[in-house]
Amino acid sequence: MKKIFGIIVFIIFPFAVSFAQTEITKSDEKVVIDGVKYILHTVEPGQTLYSICKAYNVSIDEVNEVNVGLDSQIAVNQIIRIPILHELSDDGKTIVYVVKSGDTLYSLCKKYGISEDEFYSLNSKLKKGSGLKVGQEILFPLSKEISDAGEQDKDTINYYYHLVEKGETFYGLARKFNVTQQDILDANPDLTTSTLKVGDYIRIPRTTTSVLTDQQRMVDSLANINFNIDSSQLAAQNFCDTALWYKHGNKVVISMLLPFDVSSNLRNLYNQENSNKDQRLYPITEKILDFYCGFLVGLEGFISYDIKIELKVYDIGNDNNILADLISNNKFDDADLIIGPAFKSQADYFNLNFKDTSVAVILPFINEQEILEKYPNNILIKTSDEIMRENVAKYISQNPQNNYILIQGYTPDYIKLAAEFEEAMLKYSDTSKINFTTVKFNGKSMVSVKNLIREDKENVFILPFAHEAATMKIFTELFPIKKHEITVIGPEQVLSFESIDPNYYAKVKYSYFSNIDINRSDTLTKNFVSKYQETFLCAPDQYAFMAFDVANFFVTKLARHGRGFSNCLQDVEKYYGCSGVYRFVNKPSYARKSFSNSATYIFTLQEDFTMRKIYPKETILVEEGN
Repeated sequence: MKKIFGIIVFIIFPFAVSFAQTEITKSDEKVVIDGVKYILHTVEPGQTLYSICKAYNVSIDEVNEVNVGLDSQIAVNQIIRIPILHELSDDGKTIVYVVKSGDTLYSLCKKYGISEDEFYSLNSKLKKGSGLKVGQEILFPLSKEISDAGEQDKDTINYYYHLVEKGETFYGLARKFNVTQQDILDANPDLTTSTLKVGDYIRIPRTTTSVLTDQQRMVDSLANINFNIDSSQLAAQNFCDTALWYKHGNKVVISMLLPFDVSSNLRNLYNQENSNKDQRLYPITEKILDFYCGFLVGLEGFISYDIKIELKVYDIGNDNNILADLISNNKFDDADLIIGPAFKSQADYFNLNFKDTSVAVILPFINEQEILEKYPNNILIKTSDEIMRENVAKYISQNPQNNYILIQGYTPDYIKLAAEFEEAMLKYSDTSKINFTTVKFNGKSMVSVKNLIREDKENVFILPFAHEAATMKIFTELFPIKKHEITVIGPEQVLSFESIDPNYYAKVKYSYFSNIDINRSDTLTKNFVSKYQETFLCAPDQYAFMAFDVANFFVTKLARHGRGFSNCLQDVEKYYGCSGVYRFVNKPSYARKSFSNSATYIFTLQEDFTMRKIYPKETILVEEGN
């Protein structure tokens, strides 16, 4: 059923899926408690504390301060006090200010840029010399931007002087004046991201000859103005401060570039039907579709967020032709996050031709470290081949009691793989304390392998490549060795070889290394499986679990920090997902803000054909910089 669903969806590629929260209807019910005025807001279904605060232009801290015991888990029909810090008069021309403890007439007049005479003229009901009372409502003018060059205390050559009006935000002002939010903070030392108030005068650096109009700004210029570190030099400690979370706009665009191969699969299904064969999609398409379905379930979790997610999906096949057309037609210019491509050649092409390095490129199906060394802001979801080898070497170093035999293949690529495993062994284990040798496989048999077998030790063969015919011959050669303990450790892909009898796997106690460790007893995992089965009428596979984790981790980062979220990732960033513990590492050899998942697990086949995890025992061993 899921496959049929997928093919139907493919027909309309590219398409967009949006997830957004219910709009907030602001309350007009007001009360005065202990001299302070509040709006009383009744929580409705689908509303969050964040979205309520955003609607009323107040911070969560300000609301928590006047609602004792309030937390983010608000309930439907709960009444929340919203403090009224600044309010416009009915005619919209003046600010209604509620006097707070510590306010003085002098400080308020200075703040709003008027004299005491002007204050009393505006507040004609007050007598001159009368003191201000806490909770009292007074009026101040709502002026336009100040650009009076005659005022000697104002540097109008280098700055605009702007009076903050109702509904304005740091993000909106930065866009309007073509500056970064940090530029505004630097120009106003007394200002913080939580103190932008209606009626405040702030300085805006003059970086252009005139203020940009909406037509002059690029659509969705959030990333280009606020989050491109190369152009804005935004300080990371401010950019990543939790006070700035969720303050970068409420819309994100995700572009998914994967090889669904709709046309080829339709032809294949048609031919299978005419030949009365079982209808199946190509294996790569099944994996891609499972990933896509898992990602959709992950996105559903953001419905309660005050954020609109636009997902654009493109079927780019397995070459660069479609990708080239999409790039030349500027299809990704509004993207805040790229997921894909699935092949290294396409990832190379995309990185070389898509010049916006502020956009993170998430690669779920690639494990070549070379991508990370060449291009910035690329993130491997699968553990890189290099880190996988390092962890296998770590496992060997922890189990020196065994006899280890590395199988070197017969092609140049296989010979290179064996050399890389040997290099990892030298780097991460004390080879003087371990029995470790290399045996050559010539395509038919392993040369002199019987001379390497030890009777007093478990003989562990390391298979660094995955080739069905070659693996079958290796297993056939090992199967008759009955008097010795035999284990083969190799890629997980070997388990999918259909020509190999399951008994062969059992005989050699086949073990595989993987970056996936699904904890099916975990509550998050159970909920995901339930939702997935309810939606697609089948069980999720490992690619669906991985996609669910990708959505949860990266879309959360995107919502918090905007397009430049990767600048907030630590050199080792840890995430507990449904498919295991992700540990994204940035090594010294990697380009700026490129990461590989370093999670590595080794599982071994049991007599009942279940798999048991044998590595790691407690935690992932490859740390930052290793």
